[in-house]
Amino acid sequence: MKRILVLVFAALLAAGSVFAGGQQEEAAAGNSIEYVSMWNAGEPQAIFMEEMAALFEAETGIKVEITFAGRDILTKIRSRLLMQDAPDLVDQDFSELSGALLRDDSVLVEPLNDFLYNEKGPEGQASMMDLFDENLMKLYAKDGNIYFFPYEFITSGFFYDKSLYAEYGLSAPTSWDEFISNNKTLTDAGIPALALDGNISFYNAYYYYWAVARTLGAGNLMAAASDKSGATWDDPGFLKAAEMVYELSAGGENLFQSGYAGSNYPAAQADWAMGKSGAVLCGTWIPSETKSQQDAGFDMGFFPFPEIDGGKGTIADVEAYLIGFAIPEGARNSAGAKEFMKFISKEAYADQLAKDTVNIAARKNSYYPDLLLEVKPYLDSAASFHVSYDGVMQGQPEWFANVFYPLDNDLVFGNITPEEFIAKIKADTIAYWKSK
Repeated sequence: MKRILVLVFAALLAAGSVFAGGQQEEAAAGNSIEYVSMWNAGEPQAIFMEEMAALFEAETGIKVEITFAGRDILTKIRSRLLMQDAPDLVDQDFSELSGALLRDDSVLVEPLNDFLYNEKGPEGQASMMDLFDENLMKLYAKDGNIYFFPYEFITSGFFYDKSLYAEYGLSAPTSWDEFISNNKTLTDAGIPALALDGNISFYNAYYYYWAVARTLGAGNLMAAASDKSGATWDDPGFLKAAEMVYELSAGGENLFQSGYAGSNYPAAQADWAMGKSGAVLCGTWIPSETKSQQDAGFDMGFFPFPEIDGGKGTIADVEAYLIGFAIPEGARNSAGAKEFMKFISKEAYADQLAKDTVNIAARKNSYYPDLLLEVKPYLDSAASFHVSYDGVMQGQPEWFANVFYPLDNDLVFGNITPEEFIAKIKADTIAYWKSK
């Protein structure tokens, strides 16, 4: 689950043995790699990485020392980088890697252009870049340099139980009007149409971010967040998007489950997996995350955020964010880290990752888990890609956390009207930039 990072520059963290590993002489040797991971021990991805490390050592003689540090890894790693005590490899969602390690004041990771374009692929491809969609890889580039190497691909949309929809004569909607009609049919039958754990702000944020992407197109939420004058918010498309979100809320048609504003993760998504609600707007990790809770008859379906009549965005505009590796500046065994990245990108291992974790591998043409097969056609027919939350989470993290989240939560909960939302977010954006 994604988590917005608060980056601390001045204070050094009290580093325990977990984050002092880079000081060990063993890690400085060419026969070992220090890898600090975002995963928690026991998670499917962690188990996969442990297996890859063992196979890699058996093949190359290079030992991979893995520390499973959890999702807030980058707040801890940054202080190590500033102290020139870098591990050889870290991983995280590219949005968070960008926000933490590709800041304007410092670039703390090695560029990978030479590795991607001049290193042959693991099965003899002309280059490592041939394994991936180059457009995706460039989404997170900075000044012409690519800094991150992916192994997992994520997008978001609505996941639903096809059996439940069929019971009420419903099919996956493509337009907003169809979406609202479906939801009303379910709520009229006493079934909450949408599941939402309202205590997770970035889950709430999916609705407005996607509504803006469909009304105005990608790039516009980022433009509004970055406009110091606040004038961008005067575009009527932002109000239209707010009206769409409000229509779903308790102030509008009330299409979420009862008490959604106070729902604590993962209560709502668990109820959804057990057939107690219609659909959930989430990332492609949700089928895996709820797999053990799904009833035997649960038939996983997927549809992208619906199109809006007259909107500039279409279902061919696909969200893409990647999880993968970065090699910090000052890594003692950068060459070994690259060998490991190349090793796990083999076709067989990319397929294994998808199977073991029930996620989409970043490598092209890899195996698709059954629970995610309905996502594949939308990705295959994508006309363009944009980053999650329109890039605002990594590009304007303080604005996103301190200005957007509180107001967006109020809008999603139906506590403020669309007009109040626009007036307030414009005023707060102006005040935010003045404070800078």
